[in-house]
Amino acid sequence: MFLLKKNKLFIFKTSLLSKKEDYVKENFMEALEEFIDPEGYYISEIFGWQKVKLYKIKHFIFDFGGVMIEKTFVLSNLFRIIEDDLKINIPRANNPYYKKLKRRLSSGRISAREFLELLFEKYYYPFQKKDGALPPKKVNVDYYLELWFHIYTQMTHLSEEMEEIIIRLKNAGYTVSLMSNTFDLHAKSNELKGFYDLFDHVFLSNEIGLIKPDIDKYKYVLKKLDAKPKNCVFIDDKLRNLIPARQLGMVVIKFESIDKFKKQLSELGIKEISKNLRQQIKEKYKKYKDTKKEYKRAKKEYKKAKREYLNRKRTSIKKKLEYQRKRAEYEKMKLKYIKQKEIKKRELERKVKLID
Repeated sequence: MFLLKKNKLFIFKTSLLSKKEDYVKENFMEALEEFIDPEGYYISEIFGWQKVKLYKIKHFIFDFGGVMIEKTFVLSNLFRIIEDDLKINIPRANNPYYKKLKRRLSSGRISAREFLELLFEKYYYPFQKKDGALPPKKVNVDYYLELWFHIYTQMTHLSEEMEEIIIRLKNAGYTVSLMSNTFDLHAKSNELKGFYDLFDHVFLSNEIGLIKPDIDKYKYVLKKLDAKPKNCVFIDDKLRNLIPARQLGMVVIKFESIDKFKKQLSELGIKEISKNLRQQIKEKYKKYKDTKKEYKRAKKEYKKAKREYLNRKRTSIKKKLEYQRKRAEYEKMKLKYIKQKEIKKRELERKVKLID
């Protein structure tokens, strides 16, 4: 594990903690976020300027919570109700046990039911009277599962503007995918509401068993999409989730608001998101490539004709005319190539900073 800071390589040694590998994995990215200056002083050290070749972009990969929907804080609301109902306290901030369970829930290793049951076993049942007049009260887990599902469903609303952008990107010829950390209960609600129907591919942590920012999840998605990192633009609202994507070579955008995201797309070179935009970009690049090929051919033939013209003591008029013709063709193709190269540089390539 490493981080670049002011061109220096900082090594996080975890060999001494090999027996606590899961703990290190779960807490490293949180520590990394704390290591980064809150004002973003080191963000440019990590991401810097991104060189984007628009003709290579094929995929847009979106996060869900905080991007497609506003942050809902469902669990916070749910636990306030549970704690008030049962007169208990379930510590969540900086609680390794809670974070471990939540990570297992997100990876699909335990269900929402098991998640609640394990929390009740640790923070409720041990504090109930065992030898008193009243028997331990059994928690109605079904009730809280239904409440959880209801709160999430009621609070979750897909952004209409983001939905429109997704549809336009698909019509423009791009493959649009979702890569989300989620829970089985949330995924069920999203599926019932048809949120996932919007995407070409959906990669959910609870189904594939991998969680952002685990780099293996990004590699898994790239393999399933049969895509190279440079073919992909990844959008997420959390900095820690963007780090592995950038490390692999994806173009990354930190989502903060709809308006800013539209501006970032414009800076990327995708402003109008017109129909068949990707095909138009491919055609422009093909025109440049064909012109470059013709230019190289003309240059090669001109050099050959020039050598033959200069190396002979006596040059026939035919050879002289051929040399002049090849030179004129070369000069013409050179100007055409320079023009197409400028168009490519102006319209098909960007050097942008999509993370402030």
